[in-house]
Amino acid sequence: MKTTEIVVIGAGIAGITAAIYLKRSNVDFVILEGDKIGGLLNTLKSVENYPAMPNSNGQEIISSLSRQMFELGIKTTSGYVQTILKDSDGFEVKTEFDIYKCKAVIVATGLSQNRQTIPGEEKYIGMGVSYCATCDGNFFKNQDVAVIGNNDIALEESLYLMNLVSKIYLINPDKQLNGNLEIIKQLSNSNKVAILNNKKVESIDGDDFGITSIKVDGKSIPVSGVFPYIGKKTSTQILNNLKPDMNGIYVKTDEINQSNIPGLFIAGDLRDKKLRQLVTAASDGAISATAAFQYIKGVSK
Repeated sequence: MKTTEIVVIGAGIAGITAAIYLKRSNVDFVILEGDKIGGLLNTLKSVENYPAMPNSNGQEIISSLSRQMFELGIKTTSGYVQTILKDSDGFEVKTEFDIYKCKAVIVATGLSQNRQTIPGEEKYIGMGVSYCATCDGNFFKNQDVAVIGNNDIALEESLYLMNLVSKIYLINPDKQLNGNLEIIKQLSNSNKVAILNNKKVESIDGDDFGITSIKVDGKSIPVSGVFPYIGKKTSTQILNNLKPDMNGIYVKTDEINQSNIPGLFIAGDLRDKKLRQLVTAASDGAISATAAFQYIKGVSK
């Protein structure tokens, strides 16, 4: 068993930002990298709305983050977290390699996708397939797109896209839409939205330049963008033993990103919030790190 003050789980922009703040606070911490540095950034072919880095891409931002980590002497540690336990002395974070004893935990694992649920989805990530309308919707101005799913995320993203695109095909795998009734009403009354209930997307098709269509019930529907929100999941299974308060697949927190479990902080897309962007993930990392530092030092919020 290894001992540290704070464990940061996840090396996306939220986790890395938290690590930068913790390093500058001279705190002993470990940042666990499950897959590779950058998280969702690795899938972003173009980023237009990240401050000070317009017209960049995910790899450029990762490179900048990695350089900053190197300059600060921050090193990530490999390991997929299996369980987190809490006792009177703090937390135990167990990976396949080690067990870390710590006083506070920052969970920044984000959201993941079942990306192989639709043929062609993986192939066209960054070439028309996007998992964030507020990030990429601007690329599809005055074009036709498809949103796939039946949850609040799919509804909210469709509502956002209504102000940008020419037409939205909302592909619902169930018999009727479920979720926010006011949003459903707005979508149903819009001449820009075609709601296709009880339908399944059989494939996402395109050419070397990007998506050209989707296939539904054997028929091709021309679109240039696809936003799949089926199979969206979080890494909340690592929190099963802690049982924090949840809102669906998201963890509820207070204004300093602390869950109802003292010492457990949530940063990034896993946190229950309204906007999931790179800039809000970075903000979450900074807030969580500052609050975790104050927590282990016994400073009340």
